[in-house]
Amino acid sequence: MTRAALLRSWLVTPPLGGLWSLAWAAVALPVASLLDWTMACPDVGGECCTPFYIFVLFTALLFGWRAGIVSALASLAAALWLDSLQPMQMHAPGADVWGSGLFLAIGAGIIFSVELIRRTVARFARLSNPNEYSSGIIFSLEAGQAWASWPGQPVPVRLGPEQEVAAMMEDFLGQIATARRLGHWAGAAGA
Repeated sequence: MTRAALLRSWLVTPPLGGLWSLAWAAVALPVASLLDWTMACPDVGGECCTPFYIFVLFTALLFGWRAGIVSALASLAAALWLDSLQPMQMHAPGADVWGSGLFLAIGAGIIFSVELIRRTVARFARLSNPNEYSSGIIFSLEAGQAWASWPGQPVPVRLGPEQEVAAMMEDFLGQIATARRLGHWAGAAGA
């Protein structure tokens, strides 16, 4: 598979899932919290959320939009908790509500952008021409390997070495020919 196909497959479907998401959250959220804690942003009232935005972005890229939403909510909770730990901080009334809403809006924008790019790549990766519609399997060769793709499958599937796949296809076509001959013979004998 080429690097472009590998990148396209990561853009079309999240490359990780399951227990990897828990391991990612267990490492990345504390790191983002630590970075946020160490950043000094006096101009914006100590509400630097850049590490959390990066956490949300990479979570959405690696695990999909559902995990992205969970990471945005977890990041907001961590940011509010860190903000509550800072002593002698004065906020205007409603600043936490405004800041939380703004954080969630930016997080939603990040997740929406990742999902929009993912769906756009998935849609246009399948067709070389937007007016082209195919319902069959497409076979291709690359570096001596046979590949197959079909509608609904965002990335090609490697079938194996060219010689091996060619032999399997010849065998398959021979089986079909034999089945047709036996079917016609059985049909003629029953008449």
